[in-house]
Amino acid sequence: MEFFDLVKARYSYRGEFESTPVPKEDLEKIVTAGIHAPSAGNAQSQRFYIVTSDEMLAKIREVFNHKGVDTAPALILLVSKLLKFGPEGRDSVFELQDYGAAAQNVLLAIADLGYTTVWTDGQTNFNKDFQEKISAILELPEDTKVRAVLPVGIPKDKGGAQPPRKPFDELVKFL
Repeated sequence: MEFFDLVKARYSYRGEFESTPVPKEDLEKIVTAGIHAPSAGNAQSQRFYIVTSDEMLAKIREVFNHKGVDTAPALILLVSKLLKFGPEGRDSVFELQDYGAAAQNVLLAIADLGYTTVWTDGQTNFNKDFQEKISAILELPEDTKVRAVLPVGIPKDKGGAQPPRKPFDELVKFL
């Protein structure tokens, strides 16, 4: 699909998925798009956990109550590694920028390959208990954090579309 058509066609799917597996090759293409996203200082703090095994899917579903996560044949967990920058080694928000850029590339790659997803990050960013449980399941180092869980698959409900956007002139000003 042509890039600008893809940007307009991509939408967030919150329904159930078909049980059709997502081929490993497609999942590799999807996260490769995320790997090639811009990165602050080229630190490449974004990490990707691809979950397809029944055992791991069950463990994650146990702590994450979401229709898409519960039925998707694959999950991509976007994880960021804490970055310290500057002469004093201060914590940085740059890993959030890395994660956001990677997430957008991943979302577009998913849509381009004919799958759907939804960017779920409420529980991961605002629920400390969830963060601790999911980090334990993945055996994450202390300096990393799950930022989003993306269910990936073929939607049961076809014909989804992006909701209307605000008018161009409301969002953009030429100076």
